[in-house]
Amino acid sequence: MTLKGKVILDQPLKSSQQQPESAPLRPGQLLEQDDFIALDETPEPMLAESLRPGRRHWLWWSGLGLLLTLLLVHSALGLWQTWQDNRLLGVAWSLTIILLALAALGRLWRELRLLRTLDRVSRQQARAEQLLAEQGSGQARPFCEQLAARSGLDSSDAFQSWQQGLTDQELDAEVLTLYSRQVLSVQDRQARARVLKWSGEAAVMVAASPLAAVDMLLVLWRNLKMIEDISQCYGIRLGGLSRLRLIRQVLHHMLYVGVSEAAIDAGMDLLGLELAGRLSARAGQGVGAGLLTARLGLQTMSLCRPVPWQGDEKKQLGGIRRALVDKVARLMTNSGQ
Repeated sequence: MTLKGKVILDQPLKSSQQQPESAPLRPGQLLEQDDFIALDETPEPMLAESLRPGRRHWLWWSGLGLLLTLLLVHSALGLWQTWQDNRLLGVAWSLTIILLALAALGRLWRELRLLRTLDRVSRQQARAEQLLAEQGSGQARPFCEQLAARSGLDSSDAFQSWQQGLTDQELDAEVLTLYSRQVLSVQDRQARARVLKWSGEAAVMVAASPLAAVDMLLVLWRNLKMIEDISQCYGIRLGGLSRLRLIRQVLHHMLYVGVSEAAIDAGMDLLGLELAGRLSARAGQGVGAGLLTARLGLQTMSLCRPVPWQGDEKKQLGGIRRALVDKVARLMTNSGQ
C-alpha cells in the first residue's frame, strides 16, 4: 500500500518580511582629542579610603620622635641650669655628653659601613647571576678582578693561575665558573672547615651531655658565632645591624628558598640519624643538632659568597654528614668503654 500526499514547502517571504539590506559602510572619520570623554580617575571615597595604607605605625614613630625631642630639650635645659649653678660641674657634664655623642656617632657610622658591605655582596650576587644568564663575553673578567681586589685574593696563587689560564674566547659564564672553582674554592675550603668544626662540636655537645635544654641554648649561641666566623672567611665583617640582617636572610633561605633542597637532603639526613640511632638515642639527637648547624653554615656560605654556586659545588652536606656520624660514633664508643 502506498501513501499519497503532498509536501508543502515554505513559501518565500514577502517583500515586507524580507530582511532589510545592510547600509553601505561610511568612510572613516578622523577623531580629535575633544571627541573623547574625559574620565575622572579619582577613586570613589570608599575605595580611596580602602586603598590608603594604614597609619598606625606612623603614630608610633611620631610618638617616639616627640618623646626623643622632649628628652633632648629637657636634657639641654638641665645642662643649662647646671652651668648656671656650678660652671665646673657644667663643664664636666658637657664633656661627658660630647664624648658619648661622638662614641654613638662613630658606632652608628661603623654599623652603616658594615651594613653597606653586606648589601654590596647581595649586589655582587645579582650581577653574577645576570652575567651567567646573558651568556655574553668581555664583562666577567673585570668583574672577577674587582671581586678579588676587594676580598684580598688578587695576590694569591689561585688568582694568578686563573688569570694565566684565561683567553679571549671564553664566555662570561665560563669565566665566572672558572673563577668560582679555582679562586673562590680557597675561601670555600676555609668556610667548610669552619662548618665542620662548629657542627661537630654541636653534635658532640648534645650527644655527650644529659641536659638537652641547656645544650640547645649553647648550640644556638655557638651557631651565631659560626655565622660570624664563616662571614670572615669571605672577607665580610659583621656589626650589630649587619649580623641581624644576615641571620634573617639565612633563616629566610632555610625556611622558604631552600625547600626543594631540604626535601632532597631529607632522606640522607634520616639515614644519618638512623645510623647514629643504632648507637643510642643521645647520638641521634647529637647528629640531628649537628646537621642543623651544618645546614645553617652552608646557607651562610651561599649568602656570603659573591658568585652563586656552579654545578655540583654545593653538594657538600654529604661529607659533613658522614664526618658527624663518625665523630659521634667514636665518642659514644669511647664513652662506652
